[in-house]
Amino acid sequence: MTELDSLGKLRALRELMRERQLDVYIVPTEDAHSSEYIAPCDARRTYITSFTGSAGCAVITQDRALCWTDGRYFLQAEKQLGQGWSLMKQGMPDVLPWNQWLKQHASSSKIGIDPTLISCSEAMSLTTLLSAHTSRSSLFPVQENLIDVLWYSRPPRPANPVFRLEERFTGEALGQKLRSLREKLAKTGSPGMIVSQLDEVAWLFNLRGSDIPYNPVFFAYVILTPEECTLFIQPSSISETIREYLHANDVAVLDYEQLWSDGKEKQILGRALTQEESREEGLVKTDKVLIGGKTSWAAARAVGESNVEVQKSMIELAKSKKNATEIEGFRHCHIRDGAALVRYFAWLEETLHRGEKLTEYHAAQRLEEYRKENQWFMGLSFETISSTGSNAAVIHYAPSMENSAIMDVDQIYLCDSGAQYLDGTTDTTRTLHFGTPTDEERRAFTRVLQGHIAMDTMVFPQGTTGYIIDAIARRPLWSDGLDYRHSTGHGVGAFLNVHEGPQGIGLRPAYNDHPLLAGNVISNEPGYYADGKFGIRIENVMIVKPSDTRNNFGGKGYLEFERVTMCPIQTKLIQHHLLLEWERKWINEYHNEVLEKLTPLLEQFDDSRALAWLRRECQDI
Repeated sequence: MTELDSLGKLRALRELMRERQLDVYIVPTEDAHSSEYIAPCDARRTYITSFTGSAGCAVITQDRALCWTDGRYFLQAEKQLGQGWSLMKQGMPDVLPWNQWLKQHASSSKIGIDPTLISCSEAMSLTTLLSAHTSRSSLFPVQENLIDVLWYSRPPRPANPVFRLEERFTGEALGQKLRSLREKLAKTGSPGMIVSQLDEVAWLFNLRGSDIPYNPVFFAYVILTPEECTLFIQPSSISETIREYLHANDVAVLDYEQLWSDGKEKQILGRALTQEESREEGLVKTDKVLIGGKTSWAAARAVGESNVEVQKSMIELAKSKKNATEIEGFRHCHIRDGAALVRYFAWLEETLHRGEKLTEYHAAQRLEEYRKENQWFMGLSFETISSTGSNAAVIHYAPSMENSAIMDVDQIYLCDSGAQYLDGTTDTTRTLHFGTPTDEERRAFTRVLQGHIAMDTMVFPQGTTGYIIDAIARRPLWSDGLDYRHSTGHGVGAFLNVHEGPQGIGLRPAYNDHPLLAGNVISNEPGYYADGKFGIRIENVMIVKPSDTRNNFGGKGYLEFERVTMCPIQTKLIQHHLLLEWERKWINEYHNEVLEKLTPLLEQFDDSRALAWLRRECQDI
């Protein structure tokens, strides 16, 4: 059947809502695992709205269609939203969050949502919010996803092969991870836990996949009890070798589709509920099944909402603290990745100065080719943001073959890109100008760089959150009345998702719940975006590590950052009179380190053009 246009989709959806006596239908971005980035088959919000950004929520009533998204995507959403849709600019003073909007505008309404696409925590909070209001609205779980009913050409769910990541990359065996997790579980007295986050499953089992673009994960759930560990996975994803590996570690394997449908979860957890568990004094105890904050409402309903307790994920916390092997992998993969970036920027500058016509898209393709030459390259970590001129002001702009601007030496070029390697994940942003930048561009770039340096050189007491230190990076911009509508930093996985929690640097309330810990890997990426003109961002990846301070007030210990990204920062864009002497020294020391670490690799590639470009860009200022 032929797909409907935007208004046709809304008409058809509203008809389905009337048939089910729904006044409101919510379409989140996330999949059943609360993934930030999703497989094509789960892009339901994109299907109904035409907006492709990675964050947002759609709310449809019988007479309105609203799409909320954050400041990273305002410009993109304005361009992409289909006919009949209104953009709700999340975080702006006059815009209510979507849940508050429902409370105020959907009185006496039956509000439907697919229970697999909202977390148990969110569902409980929304139910409380609605019931506390005189609106008498209710949240209703709709078992059949209404978007799926309309989406005639919906792609099938991927079931790509899963492979084992060797211990020389992970630093810890599956058996060790299971023992450690069970020790923590035993201390709670809980009969078991459900693991639904895909990166947590991949990390726990030292397995990787490719079911979601750019994210080396696979569709699976895990139920862990003191005596059993069951992996629910699509059977065609695992080879006999992987089955033997799992069996050797006492992991049972069941079909992904069996979970929540035929009571397997209750059978497994029921066996655990009958067992006596030791309960140590002074610890938080529970006789409920543990689920993470992002586990779906459907999962909680299947087990029984009264039988579950939402807690911070033990796996998420363990995964975020990289071990020595993973940290060493981050150092090495960023050197290789930096060499690819230098080769690319040197080629790009030469190509543009020859006057060749080059699109943003084809430039990004060339960068990927350079990365493919690197050892242990497994793919990109996200869609490359290759943006020239005004496109750089669209924070998460990504060119396509059909929609891509011609590169211009007289305009700023912003490149935000990353790769997946067996030994780590990279994410680097550089802003360059291949002609003569304006004073406005140079001043803004300098303020962004000063914010970047301020964050890089931070020393802070243990227990400090990224919410608290976010202002450090913004202060130089604030002095000029500038700012940016995104977080300053996000966690990074070890050959896993490029965006990883729970830590982050920014104004999200969640970032105030999780202090930065030694072993965390996090980005440092302040920016500035002049709508319709240009965009600037400078991003390095950093590792949190102990700081050897002269004193140790309160005996709490202090932390600092170790930067691992190795790629020059263009000094042509700096207004030197704005720099303080210690900032100038930082730039020179960083460039000396970049030069020292990248030169041997570029010599191995025998890339004289890249070597010449590197030496020029790393000259002292």
